[in-house]
Amino acid sequence: METFEFVLIVLTCVAASSVIDKFVNVSIPVIQVVIGLLVALVLPSVQEVHLESELFMLVFIAPLLFNETRETNIRALLLNLNSILSLAIALVIVSVLSVGYALHLMVPSIPLAAAFALASALGPTDAATVTALKSNIHLTHRQQTLLSGESLINDASGVVAFQFSVAAAVTGTFSLIDAAGSFTVLFVGGVAVGIVTGFAFSAINAMLGRLGYEDTVANVLYEVLTPFLVYLLAETFHVSGVLAVVAAGLIIALPRRQHNKAMVARQKLVSDSTWKVISFLINGTIFVFLGMQLPLAVLPGTNGGLNILQILGIVAAITLFMHAVRFAWLYALETHKLHKGGHLCTGKDNEKDDGEKPVEQLAELNANQSAEQPLNQSKAACIPKPISITSAELIKNVLVTTIAGAKGAVTLSIILTLPLATQSGAAFPQRDLLITIAAGVILATLFLADNLLPVLSKSPEADSDLPERLHKGEIAVLEATLAELRSMLQSENPMSKYLPALRLTITRYTNRLFASRITAPDSGKLMKEVILHETEVQRKCLEELRKRHVKTNNPIPWDQIVDDITSIRRSVGYYGPIANIAAKTNHRSRFAVALHELKLSAQRIIDGGIRHLEDADQSYYQACLYALEMEYAGLDDLERIANGDDEEMAVIASNLMIDHESAIESIWSRININDEHGSSTTQVSYLLPYNLSSHKMSPHFRQQIANAREYADDVAENALRIELDQISRLQSEGVIDREVAAHLRENVYYLQMTLSE
Repeated sequence: METFEFVLIVLTCVAASSVIDKFVNVSIPVIQVVIGLLVALVLPSVQEVHLESELFMLVFIAPLLFNETRETNIRALLLNLNSILSLAIALVIVSVLSVGYALHLMVPSIPLAAAFALASALGPTDAATVTALKSNIHLTHRQQTLLSGESLINDASGVVAFQFSVAAAVTGTFSLIDAAGSFTVLFVGGVAVGIVTGFAFSAINAMLGRLGYEDTVANVLYEVLTPFLVYLLAETFHVSGVLAVVAAGLIIALPRRQHNKAMVARQKLVSDSTWKVISFLINGTIFVFLGMQLPLAVLPGTNGGLNILQILGIVAAITLFMHAVRFAWLYALETHKLHKGGHLCTGKDNEKDDGEKPVEQLAELNANQSAEQPLNQSKAACIPKPISITSAELIKNVLVTTIAGAKGAVTLSIILTLPLATQSGAAFPQRDLLITIAAGVILATLFLADNLLPVLSKSPEADSDLPERLHKGEIAVLEATLAELRSMLQSENPMSKYLPALRLTITRYTNRLFASRITAPDSGKLMKEVILHETEVQRKCLEELRKRHVKTNNPIPWDQIVDDITSIRRSVGYYGPIANIAAKTNHRSRFAVALHELKLSAQRIIDGGIRHLEDADQSYYQACLYALEMEYAGLDDLERIANGDDEEMAVIASNLMIDHESAIESIWSRININDEHGSSTTQVSYLLPYNLSSHKMSPHFRQQIANAREYADDVAENALRIELDQISRLQSEGVIDREVAAHLRENVYYLQMTLSE
């Protein structure tokens, strides 16, 4: 099969897995394995594709490890360094020896060195697979720290152990002294190269920043290339490229004082998104490739003459034995910690503590997330709390940590680098069987984690209210931002060139607030009821206006008025059927209304979202007056509800009244009562119904449209800064907590990025 075709098939499978993941309650790695298996059954030629071991290490392992270092909580890692090193190095060595000997005893045809190679490949854990589970699980802070730190370091130790085991299997000789010396050179040399290159890359990046070279795209590309360059450089010096990548990544991830914090925050957002895609593609490719290789497990002669039942038995035995060794080690580790008078890590952030930080440092907090997050976590991690835990709870916690150490993409990528032949030219002993066992153990650990972790470690009820807190926080921030923008609107010079763009920005924020309110979990249903009732009131008002329009033999066609009213309503925050209620007053069919919507959509695309006025000035002006009557009718009805006995409905009505008053102000700003007035401040003397002889359109309206287009981005950018300020203020006042504030800030940063593109 051609390489391009194979790559296209694999990427298609990975993309399909992300879609299927939304509809099934299975972890996405399992979905990807199943997809790969199905593709292999339909297209057997995909099983013929093989990658060179060095290329596999470079393309897959190097970027995966570097991405893990980016997400490492360095402070938490240092606080738990002894425990992490115990799991990542000592446990790996014990597992290699014990699992290797066990496999050799079960299958004597597998040489001891080859068995050690498989055990080494099974050493690394993949904490990322646990986060991919669909089940609702909860890990304590210590469990998360141990798993993330272990998976980072044991990747390197597993690879080094694997390389020694393979060398012994290929050459047929093994010297402990030579191995120890080579290990020291590989380990120390790899770490040294990583530290030097990490500091060098950081220094280069800092120097470019001081010189004013701050390009987000180039910076992210530079970051993506880093693990490949570091790996190749280390291999050139014949030291461990894996350890070099880990060391360089940790150095680069160290927090540093930044001068342009806004630019750093923007780069971090782009970098996180880029690495999220890269990591998903790499992991997905490996698991799809695993599925494609599964049919080889049942082919005669490819697995040392063993049948499928024998292979399943070996996989089950190795999985249980490996978990038993891990459980025993973790139990001894945690028991030792208890006997030493260790302290329990609650894993919960003290939200009140974040009020200590100046609220103006938002960009710095986001830009230096890797520095701030460990600090926040350490508030919980370092508070001395004597441990009081029963034996049953201890066993349960250890069992969770044991099962959560599932095997994943790194294990498969390592085992697939097994050479095809030994130094003598003979085939590598039982290569296909070793790959099959490794694949089976990966699947077994994934299935165990997917099915047992939700039972052993359920999320507490307190953690399930985050969506509701986010919703309330978003509404509070949008309301505060809108209040600030409307205050600016009142204080702005009526002839200011920024005023039309400010009204357009207020409209957009009104749309966001409207969408948040109607989807609120607590009051969304009531909000929809009030909006639908108010829409019906406005529709009846418009029907009366249509009858009056026809009765007075108005020369302007009603269809033209309908188009203008819909455009006006969209411009002040209405959308969808609520904006298009004017079309229904002409008793059109659903098909006609749909065509009308299509026409308006095309017109908005052509006009850039703002209506052009050429020869229909009078029509648009009259439509403004009709739209005003509809707004006043809705406002009167909402005032009645606000003064009613239902307190919850009254609050909703009061909030909606603010939006209607804003819409009225926006529409009034487009018209004058007579020639001598130039602003909307005289609207109090306006008399309805419409009178052509006393009401005229503002002569500045077309210029307002041009100004709205020209300054829209500038005003929108300023509004986003105001939104960030409101997030800070509400957090400092305790209205929203730190977690909600972080999510809302991230949303604003993404919006800021879209303005700069």
